[in-house]
Amino acid sequence: MAVDRCNCRNVGFAELIELARRERLDLDELRDRTGCAQQCGLCVPYIREALRTGQPDQPLAFKPAAGPKR
Repeated sequence: MAVDRCNCRNVGFAELIELARRERLDLDELRDRTGCAQQCGLCVPYIREALRTGQPDQPLAFKPAAGPKR
């Protein structure tokens, strides 16, 4: 099973990756623009990893790289 979207806003990670690349947006800017990762927040580590790898389908319960938490 893979995680491929922010369920609260129903926005796919592929769309977020494309938008981030096209407009050079970071995670905070994507949040402001799309509303993703602002309700339950469970998608945050998955979005972060999708942006890092460019892969929209993230394995469920992957182990995110250590870094600052938001």
